[in-house]
Amino acid sequence: MGWIEKEKPTPFDKLPIDGLFFLSGDALAIILLKHLQLEGKNIEGKKIGTEGYKMPKIAFPSGETFQLFEGSDPAKPTIHIFGEMDLQLYSTIDEGTTHARDIAEQVGYAVQQIGENQLEVKGFDNGEHYLLTYNAEKGRIVDIEQVKLKPGEKFEPPRMELLTDELRAKLPKLYANEKLGMNALAQAKFFMADGEWRWYPSEYDGVDIFFGLVVGHEIELGYFSLSELQEVRGRFGLPIERDKFFEPMTLKEIKAIHERGEVP
Repeated sequence: MGWIEKEKPTPFDKLPIDGLFFLSGDALAIILLKHLQLEGKNIEGKKIGTEGYKMPKIAFPSGETFQLFEGSDPAKPTIHIFGEMDLQLYSTIDEGTTHARDIAEQVGYAVQQIGENQLEVKGFDNGEHYLLTYNAEKGRIVDIEQVKLKPGEKFEPPRMELLTDELRAKLPKLYANEKLGMNALAQAKFFMADGEWRWYPSEYDGVDIFFGLVVGHEIELGYFSLSELQEVRGRFGLPIERDKFFEPMTLKEIKAIHERGEVP
């Protein structure tokens, strides 16, 4: 739901939404026409598409305002924060984190839960960086504040989350696959977008250390760490990525594919 006719009711009219307001399309049209006039353009007879319409929005204590959409459940409106990051107003921190991570996994945003009631979301452009505060008692987002750069600070685009909760749960503990040897399954593939190195973990210590197949100067079994993968850069400075479409296969199969000069 974007612009709607100003006389029409909306699904939000009967909901007790703190901060709900309607942006006047007529007022916006007047402002736009004045700007055009100041630029020396002829506005006689010119109409702006927002005239006669309104847009539901929500204002938060931080002063930030966002567009409000009707969700699949009329009682649970959706907030458009930026890009693909649309989250339900009425939800718990756990629900919001799960939903935000699902979005981030698809498009590459960064999502991090902070403490018990805050969620940090970050997009690709400067300005797409917000801190959401949830209230468990009210069961909703109660504030959204933009995270601004400090003087002299440079905006850093988000990095792909290499180790998701789902992947963490799938990886066996270190030494759990000793009897399987090369028949152990690699559960993920990490790779250099601008280099030849590949890492296929089959075990994880739950903290930082992986064991699996490493493809670089040689093809060999070995240990490697999550912290190192997060810091390593390729020849053009690109970070390590996780292949989102990789399907688990045995270390033996992966080794054979690379020995043929191919990539799984």
